[in-house]
Amino acid sequence: MKKLIFTLLVSTLAFIVDPVVAMDTLEAPRSIGRAPTWEFLGKGDRIDIIVPSGAPLNSQQLPAAKDLICQQGFQAYLSEDAINIKNSPYEYYANSHDERAKYFMNALTGEGKALWALRGGFGGIEVVTRLKRTHFTLPQTIKPIIGFSDITALHLYAAANKWPTLHGPCIGLGEELYSVTQSGVNKSAKLSSLFSILTGDVTELTHSFEVIHPGSSPSETPISGSVMGGNLTLIENHKGTPIALDGKGRFIFFEDTTEDGKRLSRRLEGLLSAGVFNEAKGLIAGNNPITGFENSQQATKDVLKRFVQEELLPEGINIPVVYSPRFGHGEYNDVMPLGTTASLLINRELATLKVSVHESAYK
Repeated sequence: MKKLIFTLLVSTLAFIVDPVVAMDTLEAPRSIGRAPTWEFLGKGDRIDIIVPSGAPLNSQQLPAAKDLICQQGFQAYLSEDAINIKNSPYEYYANSHDERAKYFMNALTGEGKALWALRGGFGGIEVVTRLKRTHFTLPQTIKPIIGFSDITALHLYAAANKWPTLHGPCIGLGEELYSVTQSGVNKSAKLSSLFSILTGDVTELTHSFEVIHPGSSPSETPISGSVMGGNLTLIENHKGTPIALDGKGRFIFFEDTTEDGKRLSRRLEGLLSAGVFNEAKGLIAGNNPITGFENSQQATKDVLKRFVQEELLPEGINIPVVYSPRFGHGEYNDVMPLGTTASLLINRELATLKVSVHESAYK
């Protein structure tokens, strides 16, 4: 008993002296006895719209998103109190940091079968901080979390807890809502493709990429692994935290908004220095347009080629590097399942990724 009391006193004093360090050493919670992945949805099931980041772009975005879900034969749900822009810092977020975290936790533990973000922006990192701060315990039932951009914070949190998720367009964007949002981001992304994934009508996706570097594996021999990553800014934001991106055995996937070439190079160098690429299976680059060039896609490929030749290979990291602008903040945003089984086939200048939408890669 004396030993137990002493241990508790030491732990308490450590938190008082340096609460930030004490909080950062906490591991992300893990539930015991869960099924390894989420269940496919049936017609009539509820999809929870989540707002962990920015407020709706306008007064029509949320109603249009709800209507689309209902038109597909599902129920759409978001608490009427979940959005309160006046309550948010800078009147930018959907609500205060605490309230957004609360409603996200409610969605994780509630009756909905899937969580689909209305939009990204900023705010996901504050939500994740509050999940750790409150020692939130994930439920046994895994639910797909859908979104991109700032939602990468939630994808990383889910990955630390062995939850497969879906990187793809937010329910408030996409081709079907373009007339409402007039947003050029994802204006040709088809939200209908995600409904087919959620119902199990589509169980595997095939994506094509341009080969920047083939790596050391023999040509036409599939490389097995899983995909993890998302928005490069959010990946960087979580370096050194309990939910930092772990590249071991994974295809590291990243995308971002418009960037200067030398800054993109520096950001990749930072991940290299952090050891993210050390035991990775490959690097998948999505939309990362470079400013100041008429052909921004070619400029992106040039940055990637230089990074391979001048940084990766000298470090003894000879992994395939592939590229496609169809993922992320561009006109399109094809769905990229995260944490599921995947294989990459390199065939000269073309790479093919086959990835399960549902089968968990977590042991």
